Amino acid sequence: MATLPFDPDKLAPADRAIYDRLKAHRAAVGAPFTGPYLALMNHPQLAEKIEALGYFLKFDGALPRAVYQVVVLTVARTCRAAFEWIDHVDHAREAGVPDEVIEAIRAGRTADLAEPFATALPVIEAALAWTDVPEPAQERAIARFGMKGFVELVVLSGFYQMFSGINEGFAVNPPSGTEPPF
Repeated sequence: MATLPFDPDKLAPADRAIYDRLKAHRAAVGAPFTGPYLALMNHPQLAEKIEALGYFLKFDGALPRAVYQVVVLTVARTCRAAFEWIDHVDHAREAGVPDEVIEAIRAGRTADLAEPFATALPVIEAALAWTDVPEPAQERAIARFGMKGFVELVVLSGFYQMFSGINEGFAVNPPSGTEPPF
């Protein structure tokens, strides 16, 4: 599939207002409105709903930022979504995810991750496999991240599976000149 075309100047006034609002909302926290969001703007009302959930999870959620980024990278690696990986790897570093954890995820060698990532991983893996989270893993995650954090682990896994599908389905390519991560 070719990349979906998007020209904000061709939007109807109500849709342009959505675009301007979403772009400004992300800019206020230093986040660009690019990549998959431009493809989604071909359905502005849907883009608005997806961005609302994504913004909440990313900026107002209960999970520590480093754990959030490990979820994103793990989903990107599992789904082989290069754009998602490249878009988040620097954010992961900024959030304090050690380079050896990032490399372990990229290489698919996550058996020995340190805490708090070791607690999050079985939850992420269950969500990625579309299976129930084993009770001991659920209990550990709730003890470490609280009930809201546990729920966010599962929802965030699904959210980024959706984004991986959006990126791959709409041919959202990584920036030119970047190396494929896997």
